[in-house]
Amino acid sequence: MAGIAGIQGADNGELDLMLDRIKHRGPHETWTNREQGVSLGCCELNVGGGSEDGSHHASDGKRTVVLDGRIYNPEKLKMTDAEAVLALYDKYGTKFAKKIDGDFVCAVSDKGRMILARDWAGIKPLYYGHSSDGSLCFASEAKCLVDIADDVREFPPGYAYSRELGFQRYTCEAVETPEFENYEQARKVTRQLLEEATEKRMKDNAVGGVLLSGGLDSSLIIYMAHQIKPDIEAFTVSMEEGKDLPLAKDVTAYLGIKHHILMFSEKEINEILPQAIYHQEMYEESCVHGAIANFLAARFVSPHTKCVFTGEGADEFLAGYDGQFRQGRNQEEVAGIVDQLINVAHNTALQRLDRLAAANSIETRTPFLDTKLMDFCMKVPIDCKIHGQERVGKWVLRQAFEGCLPEHIIYQPKRFFAQGSGVAYIMRSQAEKQISESELAEFNKVDGNPYLSSVEELYYYRIFKKTLPHPAFDRLVGRWDPFRPDFFLRKAGS
Repeated sequence: MAGIAGIQGADNGELDLMLDRIKHRGPHETWTNREQGVSLGCCELNVGGGSEDGSHHASDGKRTVVLDGRIYNPEKLKMTDAEAVLALYDKYGTKFAKKIDGDFVCAVSDKGRMILARDWAGIKPLYYGHSSDGSLCFASEAKCLVDIADDVREFPPGYAYSRELGFQRYTCEAVETPEFENYEQARKVTRQLLEEATEKRMKDNAVGGVLLSGGLDSSLIIYMAHQIKPDIEAFTVSMEEGKDLPLAKDVTAYLGIKHHILMFSEKEINEILPQAIYHQEMYEESCVHGAIANFLAARFVSPHTKCVFTGEGADEFLAGYDGQFRQGRNQEEVAGIVDQLINVAHNTALQRLDRLAAANSIETRTPFLDTKLMDFCMKVPIDCKIHGQERVGKWVLRQAFEGCLPEHIIYQPKRFFAQGSGVAYIMRSQAEKQISESELAEFNKVDGNPYLSSVEELYYYRIFKKTLPHPAFDRLVGRWDPFRPDFFLRKAGS
């Protein structure tokens, strides 16, 4: 993992300031390169194992690259991740991004030209804006651009950009996805690709544990990781009333895995909330709920390892959010809801995962978000993902691993991390003590304010504005639930 930043144009100290604001993303090394009007910088985290120092920046004397992410192209061989990106740029020019297999954002400097690119799922973050003198500035987190740019925007997933060519959408050509003819083949390929995705993320021996909620997805990840590395360890955070903890204990007992458990209370929630919102750069209700458990989990794991697996991505690409897709009145609506949840993942669930781990200098790896697996899942029909009259989500995944873990783990219902750990209920109560419904109603009447869905969101919004005051930052916050009001929807008569 790394934090990256850069400027095309005059650098009046902004690069060093931006890098300092994301030092948590890479506390082990800060590297900069300034030449021909392009200034690039990188804060790097060394996760151990076979990872090398300096693996997220490279320069051959003519071209320079800074990178946040991991590259899995087979032709990478002994190159570092950044060197692999530079080699692809040398071979394919400005079309290099479509040839990358991995989760990434990167910037390439080439004789005064700067090219930015982001992976098509938006696993790694990137923001950009213009300084007062017109220089183009970018960074891994939006907070880097406070008091530097007022036109801050999120760099769109699946695009490459240069001033010469503008924004260009690309289609990933780095992998070939297997075909299938029936459900049985889809089931087998799903398992095969997930096993391959897990294995290739463990080749550098950096993964030291799994964030185990007790839900289906993280349970399957630790099952597969355990097959490859028998001494892999599990890390779980929960409140006393959390419903997921007994399931996580069942999984580790079944596999014989060392299990680290952190119990927390309302006291920790109160302490963590401002930090979580600051780092997450969000105030959307469900994402803030999850932020507490994510932040505590990353902080808990930090003394043990700098790199962990998570189960993120399965709910989006294999239809796990049953509370949402069940509201579809027919197959077409259900498929549309599932697609929408994939489309907003980059600035909701994936943003939360990235920020709260990075806040504690932890790299997370996500086998479910493997390029080949995501592409394959997009081709799997919705009736393979959602099964029967009860409309059970992630059906093809459950069937693919049936018998690998106890049945009550494989066929458990979906619970959100915050609900499973017990966080959500306390946070709502806290907000209701601070904010009234009438205050929310008055806020939503003010022209220019983002439309907020609950007193909780207003409570979180006020914390958010302390560090991200300009209205441009409001517009970066994603809306997770497709059945909530649109972000800037105005009430009738307002």
